[in-house]
Amino acid sequence: MEFLKNHYEKLILGLMLLLMAVAGVVLAMEVSSVQEDLDKYRKLTLEGGGKPAPKEDMSSYSNALVRAMNPPQVDFATVHRVFNPAAWYSDTNNALLAGTNLGVSRLTVEKIVPQQLKLELVSTGGVPGRETVSLNVVREFARTVADQKGRKTLTVNATNITINTIDPTRKVMLIFRKLGGTPEAPEANLELVEPGKEPLPIVLSKAQAAFTMVYEYVAELYYAPDQQIWRLPQRKDAPLIFAGDTNIIVEITATNVLIRAESNGKTISKPLAPSLPGAPGTGAKTP
Repeated sequence: MEFLKNHYEKLILGLMLLLMAVAGVVLAMEVSSVQEDLDKYRKLTLEGGGKPAPKEDMSSYSNALVRAMNPPQVDFATVHRVFNPAAWYSDTNNALLAGTNLGVSRLTVEKIVPQQLKLELVSTGGVPGRETVSLNVVREFARTVADQKGRKTLTVNATNITINTIDPTRKVMLIFRKLGGTPEAPEANLELVEPGKEPLPIVLSKAQAAFTMVYEYVAELYYAPDQQIWRLPQRKDAPLIFAGDTNIIVEITATNVLIRAESNGKTISKPLAPSLPGAPGTGAKTP
């Protein structure tokens, strides 16, 4: 104990020196390990041999910068509901529809069908100056089934005194002008006359006994919001009432229906809708 009392400082100093020596050895070993890691990293970055870092995708930031430099124009005239509030309506199923989703834009032309006028020479007769011609007449455009087919006997007419009406609605007349040709091969010269138009000459003979023309077109239309359909035949000047407005069919062609709104006088051309497949087993067209 007397030794410890006299020499404890030296013992503590010696212990500290020993710990420092051990720490020096451990530090030297750690430096060597770190140096190896640094050499590997230096070889990878300076000498190559590894995959490059992936390139950062900056397209979203570039697009955002472009939009910020060229901001879109704000439309206050049409779609802005604060300044242009839209009306809403209820359809036949009580579902709400925006007012912009109604009107002629939702009208579909389902069918357009040609209506023909057919004339067939049956016989000629009469006396000189009062010749007659007998015709089979088919008028697909006639309003009643009874008027669609019949036979007419016309007397030659050079002055339009005798009126042989083909279509009372449009005041179209068929006039027998003269009988030519020979008794064996007679030739009947007729005219189809409509007010405001040039007469249409028609020649019927033994060689050309029949005449056919498209007289007009009729249409079938469908209005989706109310599930309303106007069946054939819808003709020129027919009224169509939908979306709280009366719309008039101005004209029907082989491919389009021209419609005028009575409320504002605006005219819109609606094309014939493409044919759509029906439900399985029905053979019907999907509206």
